[in-house]
Order: sequence, then structure tokens, then C-alpha cells
Amino acid sequence: MHDDSDIKIFKAPTADSDTSDLFAVAEEIKRNILNGNSAKAKALGKELASLSPESEDLINELTETLDAEIKNQCRLLMVFSAEYTLLSELKPILATAANESLYNGLKKDAPEFYDSISNGAAMSFYYLAVKQRDVIKAVGENFAMLCNAKGNEAVSELGSKIFLTTCKHVVGVVEKYAFEK
Repeated sequence: MHDDSDIKIFKAPTADSDTSDLFAVAEEIKRNILNGNSAKAKALGKELASLSPESEDLINELTETLDAEIKNQCRLLMVFSAEYTLLSELKPILATAANESLYNGLKKDAPEFYDSISNGAAMSFYYLAVKQRDVIKAVGENFAMLCNAKGNEAVSELGSKIFLTTCKHVVGVVEKYAFEK
């Protein structure tokens, strides 16, 4: 007969830790619903869905002489900038709600533009850019590449300006909503 008294049987972690994490998330969601933050996040996202070079004075002056394809790239960069800023300015649950509302608004009001975002890889290039040391420069360079103007300093600078201007604008819009802490 074999002596197996020295064999240890390891148990899988209990579901208690998973359950407590789930309860914490549920409590956070409930708190944000009750204090109005969830509704504010949805309204914020809906408002940001209207971002476009034509509708925003902050960008229009930079882009008024551009052709339609580059204006489309400008709008895409504006949407990315809004998403990026929401993720840095809001708690993850609220940023997710605002971004979902933003994309739902685009899907409803600008379906062709929405399809171009969801079927393209441009957003991935911008997310790679924000991992670089000089984010602003990298975003501008990726904007130029997406406009088929790689190496064109003027187009790269335009991308950097759109990114900075839109991020600053979105911070102001977020502050206007006065989210509860």
C-alpha cells in the first residue's frame, strides 16, 4: 500500500473574492445611478457625439480649407481625443457609460462615419501613439499617416493641435457636468 499522507491537495480559490469584487462593482453602479452620475455620463457622451470639424469653433478654423477625407480624419481624431480624455477624467464606470453614449449617438446621427470608425484601424494607431513618450507628437504623426501625408510636418502639426484642442475642450465639458465624487 502507498502512503499518500504527504500529498497536499490544493483547492481552487473560493468564490468569495470574486463575489466581493462583483458586489463592489454593483455598489459603485448603484451609487452612480442614485447620485445622478450615470445620467450625467450618458448626457455627456451624447453631447460629445456632435464633435466634428464643422460644428466646433475650436477646430473649424484649423480645418476649413481641407478636403472631405481629411475632415473625416479630423473628426475621427476628435472622437478619439474625446474617448481618451473621458478615460483619463472620469472613473472607469462613468467613462464607459459616456463612451457608450458617444458611440450610440454617432451610430444614430452619423451612421456612415460610425461605420468608418468601427471598420477601420485608425483608433488603434492613436492608442499606440498615446503609449509613446511624446504623445502629442506621436498622435500628430499618426494623423498625418492616416491622411496619407506621412512626413508632412504641417499635417502632423494639425493633428497635434486637433488632439490638444479637443482634449482641452472635453475637459471643460466634463467639468460642466459636475460629477459627484
